[in-house]
Amino acid sequence: MDEQGEAKFHQVAFDALPQGEATLLGVLHQFTAERMQAAERCRARAVQALQAAATAEPDLHAFLRECWEALDGLAREVNVCMYHAFPGAGLFPPTEMTRQCTFYVVRKKLYESPQTSEHPVSRLLWERTREAPDEAYGRLSFLYNLSLFFPLPIPDGKGLPGTSDLPESVRGIVKGAQIERCDLAEGTQAIVDWLTDFTDECYRRLAGTLVADGC
Repeated sequence: MDEQGEAKFHQVAFDALPQGEATLLGVLHQFTAERMQAAERCRARAVQALQAAATAEPDLHAFLRECWEALDGLAREVNVCMYHAFPGAGLFPPTEMTRQCTFYVVRKKLYESPQTSEHPVSRLLWERTREAPDEAYGRLSFLYNLSLFFPLPIPDGKGLPGTSDLPESVRGIVKGAQIERCDLAEGTQAIVDWLTDFTDECYRRLAGTLVADGC
């Protein structure tokens, strides 16, 4: 991650937010950072397992979980900052966030509120993961949603499955998705790189929001 940008975001947020919300944001950020670090460890173990001709499925499954939890963690950080800047946008009050405060929900609330629909943070979340999703995010979403239902196949013993690798009986779970098979090591690295870049850009826009709005 961009440590300098991350530090700037935290300093801006610490100065802008009430003490209780700033403290909460720090805890939420620790969760996000730990999930991203865990995802990289799971990825490394999965790749090592493939190289040793061992079973990689459990580590791949854990990798996807950690990546998605990092996205949910990032969304809760977004919720705290954007609620402070736009309290009427329908976000969760920071002290009342529940398990329903997820990436999907925060993205939807920001997009649907007239106060925030065109905001740079809202546009980042919506455009790069919904309107015109980045390839790595599309693969992460596809694989994560599949992993909620059954163990993921590893085509040829080294690949990440695509739509064509799925039995007809389960394709309805990811209806509309058209994902190509790719190398596991390359595909998971692309997901890590995308998640890091997306998070860094989100922190940059959040910092700009708190400064620009004079919070």
